[in-house]
Amino acid sequence: MSNAVPTIDVKPAASFADAFCFEKIGFLVAVACLVLLDGVNGAMCSTLRQYLNGGFFATADQITWGAIFYYVGKMYMLLLAAKLQHQFGQRRAFLTASIVLVLATAAGALVTHFSSFLVVLLVQGCAGGAMVAMGQGTLLMIFPRREQSLVQGAYALASVMFPATIVPALLGGWAYNFDWRDAYLGITPFGLLGCGWLLWKRKLLSDSVSPTLFLPVRIILMVTALFAIVYVLEQGDRNCWLEYPPIVWASLLAVSCIVGLAFIETRGGPTFLPYGSFRYANLTFGMCVVLLAGVALFGSGYAISGFASGVLAYPVSMSGLVQLSGTFFSAVSFLAVGVLIRFTKLPPVFVILTGLLLFGTSMWQLGHAPSNLNFEGFASWLIVRGFALGCQFIPLTLMALTCLPAHEDVAAAGLFNFNRQMGALIGVAWLQTLLERKTDLNQTILGGALSSANPNVMNYAQSVQNALVLYGTPPVQASHEAMALTLQEAHRQWTSIAFNGCFESLALVFLFAFPLVALARILTTRFLKPPECQ
Repeated sequence: MSNAVPTIDVKPAASFADAFCFEKIGFLVAVACLVLLDGVNGAMCSTLRQYLNGGFFATADQITWGAIFYYVGKMYMLLLAAKLQHQFGQRRAFLTASIVLVLATAAGALVTHFSSFLVVLLVQGCAGGAMVAMGQGTLLMIFPRREQSLVQGAYALASVMFPATIVPALLGGWAYNFDWRDAYLGITPFGLLGCGWLLWKRKLLSDSVSPTLFLPVRIILMVTALFAIVYVLEQGDRNCWLEYPPIVWASLLAVSCIVGLAFIETRGGPTFLPYGSFRYANLTFGMCVVLLAGVALFGSGYAISGFASGVLAYPVSMSGLVQLSGTFFSAVSFLAVGVLIRFTKLPPVFVILTGLLLFGTSMWQLGHAPSNLNFEGFASWLIVRGFALGCQFIPLTLMALTCLPAHEDVAAAGLFNFNRQMGALIGVAWLQTLLERKTDLNQTILGGALSSANPNVMNYAQSVQNALVLYGTPPVQASHEAMALTLQEAHRQWTSIAFNGCFESLALVFLFAFPLVALARILTTRFLKPPECQ
């Protein structure tokens, strides 16, 4: 991207200057509807992995490749959305991304071959990344700063809360009661609504362009680095990380490409990525903290779903409902924090630190959850977690993005969401690895106690056998079934202990991160530029 100020810088904001209030609100609703599609597309390979295995007769590794294709496309477009808007104009870029997103989402319900599904996922990721960056960036342009707390709170309901708390239950319900492909058909009308509104009000979008140079070497380096990074994070745990040579080579390839890209970008002349917004203290601080927030949000989501299905034996629809229990309080916190910051002078950094403490507390309490935890006991701490999400993401967004020059908004929104997505990948990969290590350790320690010499084991097996006989099982068969049930219960117990360790690890991360966040705020404020509030 050229360092010269492009002609499109203030055009989008100016084009909305004379727009009626309902047109601005309509734009917010349209963007939110389209972002809902990206939330469903992004969760498909993680939430419905077993259904995809059966639907395409694909292995778990193949489904993981689907997630790799999706995330590479999305993260690349998050970084390049501003460049596309400059190159083709806001109107063309916006309408193209929205139409492609709707068509690619609908196509997910029609594909029957896994190879075609990979292509669809790649297109969904590209269109979704462009829509998230350009949509949020344009909202930052067209609404004055005094209204951004409410606008960004409403937008976060679609971009953060919906995929984190509602999508697991939505996809689980569709797949459990209908066909998993119906989830695509169920969400597509929202995209049609948003796309139709944009086409109707397309004259509000600027058509000014600012062509930039085509830099193929940098494009190749960037795509290769992203592909290698996502591959390592998605496949590392499945292949014992550095014990698997392709993971080592992919890591070296990613480092080489990043170093090469950094060398080329710092030689002077036009740059390919939008670095200008990093000179502002608030954005740099927000970029650091949102990475941590992404680790916490999606890492905890993985652990919660795993605990519900692996320990409590909930089906996929029920495990989604567990996370849905905190949705109302998440929505309340997103809007309440926005109102609080809008009408008071409370520093956003205090709200962020409060969110960190609440989140750490909820994870610590889940770290002591027994294996027979009931739904009410599980949901109570998810409510605290949901409220903590609003205390983190809304102040972060307002601090990082609402006091930048207009021509930096789309680029900054893309970078901000890129870091959030990177944190999500890191968090899930970390929790997957930690869970496997703790499960193996618990199995080694507790498995040695499962012998006929242990009176506790034999007493438990005998009580199970007596219960089976009481309910009509033949005595010979009851003995074998009792031992099988004993082993099954032992596995559930050491898995429960492993999940407890994961929750406690998340809480400890926030305990150690608390002073680091405060230090990052002090350093960025001391050495970088203050915000340029309109």
